[in-house]
Amino acid sequence: MRILAHTANLGGFDLILPPEAQVGVDMRWRLFADADFPPRPHAMTRRLQAKIPKMFGWDLEPGYDVYLWHDASLRLSKPDSVAWLTAPLANHDMVVFKHPWRTSIREEADYLRTKMSNGSRYLHSRYDGEDLDGQLRAVQDEGYVDDHLYAGGCFAYRPTTWVKSALKEWWIHTSRFHCIDQLALPYVLHQYAVHVTVIDEDIYHASHLAWTRAKGHG
Repeated sequence: MRILAHTANLGGFDLILPPEAQVGVDMRWRLFADADFPPRPHAMTRRLQAKIPKMFGWDLEPGYDVYLWHDASLRLSKPDSVAWLTAPLANHDMVVFKHPWRTSIREEADYLRTKMSNGSRYLHSRYDGEDLDGQLRAVQDEGYVDDHLYAGGCFAYRPTTWVKSALKEWWIHTSRFHCIDQLALPYVLHQYAVHVTVIDEDIYHASHLAWTRAKGHG
């Protein structure tokens, strides 16, 4: 089984630490950076552009059996990190982490609204002008129960037809409505009946990941 583990660091925002050497897997690690994934400043922010490899790794680097994404602020910190993260794919389409603090799309949206109304400069600097109301309307579906939320910083998947369709739809939501991509993720996976297994660990204190972001970067 050939695995691509990949991340993106556009604009040199994060301090990149390559993963711990992995054992027991046939893995390649790929960093998307400005040198080989040039900025598109007239079309999108770096934050949005980084979603392209996040959601389209299977298209940018075809031919792998499994794709493992991790945000540049996370590092594969143990020799068996990739094996641990991808093992559930024997019986599932995708592996995701639970959100560490909130449990639904609505709860995440309410949190964002409250923090921004209280004047969070950090959130305003990132999310002013994003269409939160439109995003919430877009995930309303008679057959969808909004009772879970995933952390979008690390996930793995097999590139099946339905998974690729879900990832395309995820890009549509993120580029159309709101760049907090975890708002749409549970809905699009439900929409395309992706068989998901959830890692019940705090992604920022996970057993096989390390948080690497420097102080002052959120």
